[in-house]
Amino acid sequence: MRKLLALALVAGSMAAFAQAPATAAYPERPVTAIVPFPAGGATDLVARGMQEAFSRALGQQIVVKNVNGAAGTIGAAEAAAATPDGYTILITPSGPTAAQPHRMKLTYDIDSFDAICKLVEQPLVLMAPKTSKYRTIADVIAAAKAEPGKVTYGTSGPGSITHLAKLALEKAANIKLKHVPFKGSADAVQAMMSNTTDLYSDQANLVPQYDLHPIAVYAESRIDNFKDTPTVREAGFDVVVTNYNGIFVPRGTPADVKAKLGQACKTALDDAKVKEVFERQKYPIAYQDAAAFKAFFEADYKRVGDLVQAAGLGKK
Repeated sequence: MRKLLALALVAGSMAAFAQAPATAAYPERPVTAIVPFPAGGATDLVARGMQEAFSRALGQQIVVKNVNGAAGTIGAAEAAAATPDGYTILITPSGPTAAQPHRMKLTYDIDSFDAICKLVEQPLVLMAPKTSKYRTIADVIAAAKAEPGKVTYGTSGPGSITHLAKLALEKAANIKLKHVPFKGSADAVQAMMSNTTDLYSDQANLVPQYDLHPIAVYAESRIDNFKDTPTVREAGFDVVVTNYNGIFVPRGTPADVKAKLGQACKTALDDAKVKEVFERQKYPIAYQDAAAFKAFFEADYKRVGDLVQAAGLGKK
């Protein structure tokens, strides 16, 4: 009797197992890519430039979601709080993840994310409208010294990389520029083009996108995509500021899911059309896999933290 009962239980268990639905392979539905700045900005251009190829490589639609405000921290916080299942990713520059946690108490920190891949990297470019009277760093310095606080400099928000570049230039050149913060680069560029502000510095892809004048690059030496544009160093000021975009997921995302996202990222960046788009935007691909990007990000987090503290913007 006991033997018959045991056999019945085993048979029942096997039948139940056979009837249980198999776990669907990731991804089985669209993936939301949070961009923590407005549409039309530098990071948004990167996300949308690879969106189609990334979707194709992953096998599901990547839906770009712009979440604006607080220098990118609202979008980053939403991504950090998302279910760690691979259906929410964050495409971001360094500001929200590497700079802002040093400035204020947030609902996330460096341990809230896992790195997936680095996408692109470029020194910041100091830019102005093509009609601007500011053609060189010397023009900017002369005007700022003549009338301290009158030359207006837009940024993507307090503590953003664009703001830190402004502060670094002010300190090096011993000048005072008027800070005008915006929600993101798209707003900052539009204000500059409407003559509300004079200057802005951000990722290089904005220059061709909005047909702007590149005044100088915050680089060690002249860069390939802007060979005719001098560095800030050439004007005598040792200021180097770079920015990059990368993909992160909430900490705790399964390893196999992260691996699929990482492979899709690499495949997308290898796509000929994506390469053409980024070349046209003058924004070079700087791919790193998850391990390399994690090490890079952790080092950048410390470096940017030192800039924030030096600028007097650290947590009180």
